[in-house]
Amino acid sequence: MDYIGEICPVCGKSFTADDDIVVCPDCGTPHHRECYKTENKCANAALHGTGEKWKRSKHDEKLYKICPVCRFPNRAADETCQRCGSDLAEATSDPFEKAGENGEQPRDPFSAYSREELFDPIKYLGYDPNEDMGGVTIKDVSDFVGPSTIYYVPKFKQMQESGARPSFNLFSLVFPSLFFANRKMWGWAILAAILGIIFNLPANLLMYIEEYPKDIAGFIADKQDLLKTMNEVFMIADMGIRALSCLFANWLYFRFAMRSVKRLKHNGAESARIKSVGGVKPLNMVLILLIKYGIGLVAIMSLYVLFTMVTTINDFSTLCLW
Repeated sequence: MDYIGEICPVCGKSFTADDDIVVCPDCGTPHHRECYKTENKCANAALHGTGEKWKRSKHDEKLYKICPVCRFPNRAADETCQRCGSDLAEATSDPFEKAGENGEQPRDPFSAYSREELFDPIKYLGYDPNEDMGGVTIKDVSDFVGPSTIYYVPKFKQMQESGARPSFNLFSLVFPSLFFANRKMWGWAILAAILGIIFNLPANLLMYIEEYPKDIAGFIADKQDLLKTMNEVFMIADMGIRALSCLFANWLYFRFAMRSVKRLKHNGAESARIKSVGGVKPLNMVLILLIKYGIGLVAIMSLYVLFTMVTTINDFSTLCLW
């Protein structure tokens, strides 16, 4: 019988796959062998002679299905094996079904996880959750990444093992500031937003000149040729920044995730804390848009006021000289 996760009535600790467990022949209560030797009796001696037996404390709900062919742990809702594609109609949730027949205590492949945190084979893509990735485990990284683990974990492993940096990130190509903000990388998000404002400033000024020619200071209108040249140069620069963001956003996120997880683990953070600090926050994308357009509006208004003042000063100087 599987006693993994049950509680020893003497020391109060849960049984693991590595424990030496003995069972009372009268009532069936499991003990650690050392605990039984220390007490020199069954902890449930009161049950002896009453006909009552020790009862399991764990629930028997099926949290996963063990493939009868390859022994891969699948989710309870799966109908076919995620590894070999075999039918799971005859699958069991007992990983010890074929183990322990030689009298040895079977080893639970899931003993490192609580029933609530039993690893999802899809989430970890068949990797060992305890595999080291330069000071943190795959499980820690997966907890921090949150959504899109299936995309990032293989890339992070490749970057960690081979040192490769460039990779393709379409979201970061189109919306670099939104990508960084969504992943809570505020330093890069604000930098991307500021660069976007700067590189789009000539285009915005040209648009205002065309739409509101009477309201734009003559100083700006006289510089249309210069603005057009600047606009072409800045457009090329903007595309270059987007290309760099597309190629290196995943690597920047890899560095951010690894440093963040190491810092959290150093401070003793548990899995729940790592998940809350990492992951995504779509509201941040709205916030960075407000910041970006707010700064852009202030910049354009400031330029408008500055150019108006320059024009006024020039007109006043001309009037005085006349």
